[in-house]
Amino acid sequence: MARQTPHRAQEPSEAPRERASDSEREDVAAMLARAMVAGRLTPVEYSDRAAIAQAARYRDQLDGLLSDLPGFVLHSSHGADVLDLEAGLGGSISRRGYWKVPPTVRVHSWVGGVLLDFSEAECATAVVAVELATGMCTPTVVVPEGASVDVDDLRISAGSVRDETVHQRERGDLHVSVRGRHSFGDVVLRHPVRGRWERLRALPAEAPRRVLSRRRPGRQAGPEAPPPDRSGR
Repeated sequence: MARQTPHRAQEPSEAPRERASDSEREDVAAMLARAMVAGRLTPVEYSDRAAIAQAARYRDQLDGLLSDLPGFVLHSSHGADVLDLEAGLGGSISRRGYWKVPPTVRVHSWVGGVLLDFSEAECATAVVAVELATGMCTPTVVVPEGASVDVDDLRISAGSVRDETVHQRERGDLHVSVRGRHSFGDVVLRHPVRGRWERLRALPAEAPRRVLSRRRPGRQAGPEAPPPDRSGR
C-alpha cells in the first residue's frame, strides 16, 4: 500500500515588485532637489540619491530614497498612470480648464488640432511626460507661470519648436517634458494668454489717456475751420 504524504499548505507567493516609470524617476529626482534646497540633504547625499533614482528599476527602490524625508512621498501608481488621447483623422484634442493629469499623457493625432492646457489642471506628479505621436498639425502646450518645460527627447521632422515660455535656472513646481515624434508642423510652448481687461489693468494709469488724446501731427484742438470759399468772393 502506497504511503500517503502529508498535505502541505501552499505558502502565499510574494506580490511581484512594481516597475518604476521614467516620470516616477524624474519626480523623485525633483523631490530630492527640493529636499536639498530645504537643507534636508547635503549636496553629496543629493548627488548619490539622484544617481540611484535614475538607475532604479522598481518603485520600492524609489520609496526608499524618500522614506526619511518628511512630506516627500511618491504618488501611488495604483490606477491610471497614463492618459491616452487619440483623435481620428482630422479630429481634434483639447484639454483645458480643470482636468486631472496622470504622470504620462500620450497624444495621437494626425491632421487635427492639439491643445493641452495645464494652467488650471490638477497634476498627480511634479513632472509630467507628454508623449507625442502627431503630424500635420500644431500641438500647443500651455504651462502656468512659474512652470518649466523641455523638449530634449522630442524629434521633429519638417517643423520646429516655438518656445514662448519664460526660461528659468531651476525647474518649476510643475515640469512638463515633451517627448516622442512630430512631423509637418510646429510645436508651440507658451504660458496662458491674458485677457484684454487683464492687459489694460497691467498698463500704467495714464496710458489710456495718452491713447485717447493722440491727434494727428500739426493738428490743433478746437473747432474746425470753415471750408474755403470757392466762389471767388
